[in-house]
Amino acid sequence: MTHTKTHRFASHVLWAVGVGVMIACSAQTAPVPTPIPTPTQPPPNSSATPTATEITIVETPTLAPLTQQSREKMFDTLWNTVNEHYVYRDFRGVDWAKIRTTYRERVVQETDTAQFYARIKEIIDLLNDDHSRFDDPQESALNDAIYNGEAGYAGIGIMIRELDTGLMVTRIAKDGPADHAGIRPYDVITAIGSTLVTTTYALGDAGYSNLIRGPIGSNLTVTVQRGEEAPQHISLQRNAIAGDAFPEAVARMLDASIVLLTIDSFDRETLADIVKNALNQVVTQSQPTGLIIDIRENGGGSIDAMLNVVALFHDGGTIGDQVDRSHTYPLIVPKNQTLAPFDQLPIVILTSRDTASASEMFTAGMRHLKKVTVVGETTAGNSENLYPYDFDDGSVLWLAELLYRQPNGTYIENVGIIPDITITDGWNDLHPDKDKFITAAQNVLHP
Repeated sequence: MTHTKTHRFASHVLWAVGVGVMIACSAQTAPVPTPIPTPTQPPPNSSATPTATEITIVETPTLAPLTQQSREKMFDTLWNTVNEHYVYRDFRGVDWAKIRTTYRERVVQETDTAQFYARIKEIIDLLNDDHSRFDDPQESALNDAIYNGEAGYAGIGIMIRELDTGLMVTRIAKDGPADHAGIRPYDVITAIGSTLVTTTYALGDAGYSNLIRGPIGSNLTVTVQRGEEAPQHISLQRNAIAGDAFPEAVARMLDASIVLLTIDSFDRETLADIVKNALNQVVTQSQPTGLIIDIRENGGGSIDAMLNVVALFHDGGTIGDQVDRSHTYPLIVPKNQTLAPFDQLPIVILTSRDTASASEMFTAGMRHLKKVTVVGETTAGNSENLYPYDFDDGSVLWLAELLYRQPNGTYIENVGIIPDITITDGWNDLHPDKDKFITAAQNVLHP
């Protein structure tokens, strides 16, 4: 593949409930990051299919004390990197030169390692671009393990979606605590312990996972509302949830001939294999005549993984460029990877306001390469590409260094992708069988 800068996005919206401890599907530890300022290279391609194995808890790296010299070097390198490479020359209105004089002494003199990292995070957060971030060594190791398919969670084994009425369960880990307790998809959690669930409850960045997560073996009670039934108080014991408990892609037949493929995230190295396996499983049921790809809650991920998925439906080509301050990097789709019969089927892509980053690029690229119909809401318009800079201590600066440019030369940043068929009705709290987006897509494929 033509060289592209390595970049990934943070996925959001749907999240697996667990604790801040890394659980691996093997005894291997996370890879050792390279020294600064060399950017990391694209991960090697893998054809291995994720399989469930014995779950082993692997401790995340301890936050080792840093010398004043190390803190000075880290601050100066981070500041200079942003100064030289940040995609927005005006730093989004932030006086970056003043940041150095205002923060340097305060940050460098912070002897508590955790607080030092917190101060660094605060500085990057000032850019307020929804993408750039600083991960301390523990966060970096966990993110690497998730991307490689090695990390799991300690929790109850559910994925949720926040509604005004509570936390709707969207997926359940097979044989996990929630599964054994009888919790089902589309149940709504209205209370966690004695805490009522509301969308305004202040829980910090981790959201409700702070309440649901906890040590393996610890107990938890949740209140569940199922349709019009009386609320149920369900007691569970937290346990380890394997990293492959929630595949990033699942497929099912909607009727005798239309396949619905849902891709939650592009943040998995082996995603193309996961998609391929999911689609191959449904082909054994009947011969499909149309494909719906649902990326309404896909917040992004690896662009390399995304390009590999595009390659399943189109042989080669380009889906546009990445553009930084002075260079252009073409986004090339791999060849000889197409998956029959899906490479020949009419395709509808479902989008929402939560379709962001790599998933927006996927939509724009598929629309350019193939005759696809986009149904749903205008996407997020958040297409900054991240470039990782690894520090000696294992921490990583993820910097918005490039913007996505479509093949026609236009940008989607702050604009988004406008669907061919716009639907503004709510869909988040609906069962797929009553989903107006899916119904509209079916009508496109079978008018």
